[in-house]
Amino acid sequence: MELADAAEQEARTISSRLTSSHKALRAAGRYAGGLVPFGYRKAPHPSGSGWSLAPDSETAALVGVIVADVHAGLSLIEIAPGLNEAGVPAPRDRHAQLQGRPMGGRRHGRDFERFRWTSGTLSKVLRSPSLMGHRTHGGQTVRDTSGAPVLIGEPLLSDEEFHALQEALLARSNGTRRPRRGTTALLTGIAHCAGCGGRMYFATRKGYVYGVYVCRATARGDVCPAPAAMRSDWLEAYTVNRFREATGMDAERSVSRSTLLESGVRVTVGKGRSGGGPSRLAGPDTSRLTFAFPHVHMGYGN
Repeated sequence: MELADAAEQEARTISSRLTSSHKALRAAGRYAGGLVPFGYRKAPHPSGSGWSLAPDSETAALVGVIVADVHAGLSLIEIAPGLNEAGVPAPRDRHAQLQGRPMGGRRHGRDFERFRWTSGTLSKVLRSPSLMGHRTHGGQTVRDTSGAPVLIGEPLLSDEEFHALQEALLARSNGTRRPRRGTTALLTGIAHCAGCGGRMYFATRKGYVYGVYVCRATARGDVCPAPAAMRSDWLEAYTVNRFREATGMDAERSVSRSTLLESGVRVTVGKGRSGGGPSRLAGPDTSRLTFAFPHVHMGYGN
């Protein structure tokens, strides 16, 4: 028992020492280990003791290109696929390259040869004060006793450029997000994309009373060969009508999401075709839809 207590006390002492050491390194503007911020690489500290960060010649300029794309009006969801197609290493992979280790690894129980850019990954990079050369901890700027930011490397963006970027990201967010309809969209967990088999999610459309269900493969870091999308009112009406036909439910009774989920309903949506003229406004192309229900399968407009 005494040995166990002693071991526990020693572990706490070591943890406290490490915490104090990292805090001191942060205060001194030295790199204390961990994931190197995208756009930087480890470099000797100017004092000759320890490490700091310096712009990474292979990725620093790319940060400027991404920032320009944001100011040009591109969304992060639009920018991420371009980075993946160009073979730009995601932050974790670039960190591994700089450490001389292979890219990829395990995430969420899956093994990846290399990680992919997502809108979430981009958001973390673009919102980090490290772009101004700040030492960060928990995503926030570390400040000295006078309240000034502790610098750990040469800034990739000036303070003015960084704050302009944050305003652009915030304006984009405020301009596209609306209050959610109730709690959860009717077909969340029920509508799936035929191209990749992934879930489709509800998204609002600015200026329209209805929204749209869309494939979100890019947000998951995946590539869908045929991403699907469909008006929410059309897809919901189709699903509810097919469910009533399959169960004989009275038309006056409401159909909830929980009812559809508990019944095992699944609707698969194929990618739409371009063209079609005014006929496209008449309603959904049911040849793109497949309604599956336990012991019942109705697809392609049947």
